[in-house]
Amino acid sequence: MNDHSTNKPIDESWVAHLRDLSTGVEPPTSANPHAMSRVAIRRTRTRRAVLTTGGGVLTVAAVAGAAFAIGSPTTSGPLLPGAPTSASADPSMSAEERRAREVEAAAVRALESGNVPAGWHVNVLEGLVYALPPEIVTSGPVQDEPGVTSDMWHSSEDPDSPPFLRMAYVTPDYEFYDTKASGLTQTPGPDARSFDLPGASVATVDDSAPLSEIAGAPEADPDRGLVKILVHREDGPGRYMITMNLGTADPEFVEGFLTTLTLS
Repeated sequence: MNDHSTNKPIDESWVAHLRDLSTGVEPPTSANPHAMSRVAIRRTRTRRAVLTTGGGVLTVAAVAGAAFAIGSPTTSGPLLPGAPTSASADPSMSAEERRAREVEAAAVRALESGNVPAGWHVNVLEGLVYALPPEIVTSGPVQDEPGVTSDMWHSSEDPDSPPFLRMAYVTPDYEFYDTKASGLTQTPGPDARSFDLPGASVATVDDSAPLSEIAGAPEADPDRGLVKILVHREDGPGRYMITMNLGTADPEFVEGFLTTLTLS
C-alpha cells in the first residue's frame, strides 16, 4: 500500500508576493456622521432645485396648453385696454341674453343720438331700431307666416280704433317677398319718396292710394292717414315693410317716426 500525501506543494514565492501586497492596504476609517449629513443636504437641495425649475416650467406649459385647447384666456384678469372681446369671454351667456344686450345697446345709441322725441320708447326688430310714443302699445306676440317677423301696435286708449301699426321684416322665404299681395309690395310705388337712412339701399315713404286696398279705407279720402314705409338692407336681402293706419293724416308723426329709424 502506497502512502501518498494529498497536500499540494506550497509555492513560497507566491506567499511572499501576497505578504508584500497586504502591507500596502490600509483599514477603512470610521464614518464621520457630520460629513455624511452635509453631503446628503447638498444632494437634497440640488434635487429640489432641479424639480422647481424644470418641473415648474412643465407645469406652466401644461396649464397654458390646456387653456389654449379649450379656447379660454390664460389670465383671469381683465383684458388690456383696447383689446378686442369675444363672445366666448362669457360662455355662461345664452343667445337670448346676448341678443337682449345688443338690443339694449342699440336703444342706448338711439337715445343718445338725440333723434328720439322725449317720452318715446325705443324698440328693435331684426336690426331695425325705431321709436314710438307712449300712447301706442304693443299688441303682443304675432303668429307670422314663414319668412316674416313682425311687431303689431295699437292705441292704448282704444285698441279697436286707429292708430294701427305693423312693423314687418321679410326674407326671401316669404311667399310675397317681391310680388304684390293684396295691394302690398316690397317694391316702392311711383309716388313713394325717399328719405336718408344709412345702411339701406332703399328707404321710401308712401301715402298713395294702393295701401287702401289692405287698410279698408276709401281710396277717394284725401285724409285717410295710411302710410307705407319700405326699407331694404344694403348688406343683405332682408327688407322691412312698415304699414300705418293713423285714422287721419298726421305728417308730423310720420316725420318724427322716420327720424328715429336706424339700422344696426
